[in-house]
Amino acid sequence: MTSFLRFYVPVYTITLLLSAFLLFGIQPLFAKMILPLLGGTPQVWNTAMVFFQAVLLAGYAYAHIVSRFLNLRLQAILHFALLGLFVFLLPISIPAGWDPPTDSTNPAFWQLTLMIVAVGGPFFVLSGSAPLFQHWFAHTEHKDSHNPYFLYAASNFGSITALLAYPFIVEPFLSLPQQSLAWSGGYVTLMVMVVLAASLIWNKRHLIDIADGPDAANDSQPSWKNRLYWLVLAFIPSSLMLGVTTYITTDLAAIPLLWIIPLALYVGTFIIVFSRTIHLPMKKIMLLHALLLTLALTAFMYNYLPGKIILIPLHLLLFFVSALICHHELAKTRPHAANLTEFYLIMSAGGVLGGILNALVAPVLFILPVEYALALAAVCFIRRGRSFTKDIKENWWAMATAVIFGLLTLAVTGSSTGLMACVLMVGLSLIYLHNTRYPFAVAVTALLVLYPGFNWLTVGNLLHIDRNFFGISRVYDTKDEKVRMYLHGTTNHGAQPLLAEYKTTPITYFHPDSSIGDIFRTLDDHPFPQEVAVLGLGIGSLVCYPHEGRHFDLFEIDPDVQRIAEDTNLFTYLSDCGSPYTVTLGDGRLQIAKMPDQKYDAIFLDAFSSDSIPVHLITREAFEIYLQKLKPGGIIISNISNNFLNLAPVLDAMARDVGLTSMFKIALGDEIKDTGIRYETSIFAVLARTPKDIKPFEKIIGWRGYPNDKNIRVWTDDYASIVSAFWSRGRPELCMEDDVPYHCSSKTKHQRK
Repeated sequence: MTSFLRFYVPVYTITLLLSAFLLFGIQPLFAKMILPLLGGTPQVWNTAMVFFQAVLLAGYAYAHIVSRFLNLRLQAILHFALLGLFVFLLPISIPAGWDPPTDSTNPAFWQLTLMIVAVGGPFFVLSGSAPLFQHWFAHTEHKDSHNPYFLYAASNFGSITALLAYPFIVEPFLSLPQQSLAWSGGYVTLMVMVVLAASLIWNKRHLIDIADGPDAANDSQPSWKNRLYWLVLAFIPSSLMLGVTTYITTDLAAIPLLWIIPLALYVGTFIIVFSRTIHLPMKKIMLLHALLLTLALTAFMYNYLPGKIILIPLHLLLFFVSALICHHELAKTRPHAANLTEFYLIMSAGGVLGGILNALVAPVLFILPVEYALALAAVCFIRRGRSFTKDIKENWWAMATAVIFGLLTLAVTGSSTGLMACVLMVGLSLIYLHNTRYPFAVAVTALLVLYPGFNWLTVGNLLHIDRNFFGISRVYDTKDEKVRMYLHGTTNHGAQPLLAEYKTTPITYFHPDSSIGDIFRTLDDHPFPQEVAVLGLGIGSLVCYPHEGRHFDLFEIDPDVQRIAEDTNLFTYLSDCGSPYTVTLGDGRLQIAKMPDQKYDAIFLDAFSSDSIPVHLITREAFEIYLQKLKPGGIIISNISNNFLNLAPVLDAMARDVGLTSMFKIALGDEIKDTGIRYETSIFAVLARTPKDIKPFEKIIGWRGYPNDKNIRVWTDDYASIVSAFWSRGRPELCMEDDVPYHCSSKTKHQRK
């Protein structure tokens, strides 16, 4: 028997590591596969997480049931048989003939159905592996069999390895088909490891009864209070993870890297709390949590936009510490090994409920995205601290001070000095209260109710607000009532002057004195009739460049956007500017692919979700579609104005890759005469098949080629590096030369030509 003992931990550890690696490796892989089918919205990941959490729950339920009713040999036979059954679904791919949803109002259930069909089986059996293998190990004669939870830490190490490997190793070097084949090879290898793990528990003489273990006295059924507590402790971090993911991707992009970081931090907390060697200094962690929460509340009170680059590390660290607090309490209250599978089942149920709240319930129940703030407040109520009675007696004045000064900020919002003083007092009060539970929680909740991180309702005269799968849409009049604005998420997606003489004048990025004016004046010299395609409707600003014989095909994935643009009580560009147009609902890339070849004189790429770029619209495969639909002599135009991403080198590399010529222009914003109405600084790119087609732009001031950067890799459906597109050292300032703006980062004369 001694010869067998040394194999138990290595075999079960490797099996669990591989199982978890496959389980978490498939998540970004398949989510990336389906992202282009649903317009690249961040909600795709939240919905995918609901699916993965729900199937994880089903897998844990399967492990719990078979461990209760089948002996170990039958468990091993059944598990291997299920693994073998789902081999026939490999390699992982989108099933043939599975078209995008025709109803884009809420495609969440279409997405869930697709995922059940494509990956539901393999993910289900992998989900049941971790608790089942730990259950097998608990029956061995190994000295640590009474405490198999350390294997859960090993399992989560496999999970976090898969998550971190995906954006830095897997995604950059393997195409999606290659990723799927590699994953399939790992799946078959796991089947071999399951045979080895099963062989170690096959001989009944080498097994023990869990009830005879060292902690047998604690082998009692957990109370319903304990079960509910586990559920809540698992629910809060799950909701918080999806909340912070949405928060940081709203203004950047829905890509695996930004999905994976919060999920990796989430999994990392499990590794820490279930480790046998790591002992957490919880008092210091509580203090750190209070400090981070105070900083976040300060940012909320000053109404910083979500997704600001400088705030992303703060929110990720706050999420990590918050999840660590919840999961530490979860590990601290874990039951005896005899109830291991039930514990994991309840923990998984809490995770599913958190995902359902954020992905399915919140978009319907909350018109404002308050779920992130609610989860942050919920963490405060489960923190360890002094008793309620002691809290109130000793700290009532501090709690009252925090709440009072929080309320006072409402009265002094117009005074930056007064607001700063109130924020300082609130911060000091919160730090003083950090070692308490209820006073701290009540104070934080009061402040989060007042300042949830999204200043959605204080933007002027709010006329319309709605929320759906694709995000939050708002329409409001500015305080001077000169301009009507349309915001998607936190980003301006269009504006219309309310002054009668300027009601048909496009503003924001589309004013006639900006780059777009140059483009349409050039198009006016092209032959007519003309067909113009626009990917991204906004409020229809571009139709206000009318010309006899010019027709616009407008492609929009969000039905709410179409309703807003065509509601004459809100905006009138579409009705007043006189251009004939057709709106087609659905993802722009998929819908334009259905159009006749060589139909369009110009294709405009102007689709955004908040400030997030749908990456699948600017990949090599997308441009191959556009070129099929473009007439000879036609041009492709892309609005690359962005607060965070420099897409000029990306499009320049794309142009060279597919044989196009490109030019770029930065047009400075300005005021329309003496109206007080401004249009924004914009950055546009024009791409054409030949130098002859783009030659008219060489004669217009401000249009320039981009310096050839050989280090930029062409973006494809399989590869896109958002990290390489971040503005270096923040967004560069604009410099002037001969009254022409250019980026100050372009330092050589060659670059400024």
